[in-house]
Amino acid sequence: MANRIDTRERGLMWRAVLSIVTVFGWLVFLVLWLFFLTPELGFAQNIAVFILSLLVLVAVLLVTWVTWALKFPRPLPPQGPGFMPYAPYSRLRSGIVGLSIIAWLTFLVIWLFFYAGDFSFTENLGIFLASVLVIAAVNWALSLIIR
Repeated sequence: MANRIDTRERGLMWRAVLSIVTVFGWLVFLVLWLFFLTPELGFAQNIAVFILSLLVLVAVLLVTWVTWALKFPRPLPPQGPGFMPYAPYSRLRSGIVGLSIIAWLTFLVIWLFFYAGDFSFTENLGIFLASVLVIAAVNWALSLIIR
């Protein structure tokens, strides 16, 4: 048991350090980007670069902490009278929602970087709102299917 605690503490330590370094590196990137590289691109492209950097940050943090959760899972809550029922598909639903948000942000990055400059602000706002409606409808439909 003591060996497992030592392994858990070591795993927790490097994940915490990596998280801090990753967030600090992302902030340094943003400062350098804002000071030196933003004038070369348009407003929409700068937003796309920001969203892309945010996606990379989230990806690194997700990989770091999901491996922790897979290696040291929480025990299932007790089942029976007086206890909340455990939702068996909550992991699947969470994964699908997460992937749909990543897909939506990827769409926004591509749209903003390559296509948004050809359209007015109101047209781009319409595309944004339409994409929000599509992603909300997809997640709603999947929540009805996966219960």
